Amino acid sequence: MSVNESQFYMWRTLFAISHADNVVSPEEIRFMTEAIEDVPFSEEQKDILKGDIFEGKDIVEMFEKISNGADQAAFFRFATDLVWVDGDYGEEEQAIMLKLKRLHLQSVNVDDLIGNINLELENDDERDFHATKSSSQSQSGSRKDIKNIIYSFRDHFLKDKMGK
Repeated sequence: MSVNESQFYMWRTLFAISHADNVVSPEEIRFMTEAIEDVPFSEEQKDILKGDIFEGKDIVEMFEKISNGADQAAFFRFATDLVWVDGDYGEEEQAIMLKLKRLHLQSVNVDDLIGNINLELENDDERDFHATKSSSQSQSGSRKDIKNIIYSFRDHFLKDKMGK
């Protein structure tokens, strides 16, 4: 069983986000290649995503093809971790995330999402993580934590969307 079209475009948008700052870090490449291996994409979907690793796509265009509001909401949960994986949430990434949030708020039917999405509160460690920028050299422990966060969301996606 492969992911549906809305979920596929959620992943394509995530891959596109990695190109937003014009620097695709080794952590982002690792994330994308492991996602292709771990998520049950069809062979055609895998081929498209492999191309998306090396050539950034139009982020807004990809996002607009996420047809399910819950998938759009999941995108933001996952993208927040992805933009921080390299320890720097750059201006380009911030600008595109704001634009996507505006699009999401214009298109989503909040009534449909109520009851489908659990309200989750960030723990103190996550809040502290997102509130500060980490130095890639002086905080190698933080980089490990960042990697653990970004790679753990794939498992969360698989559990939620694939019934595993």
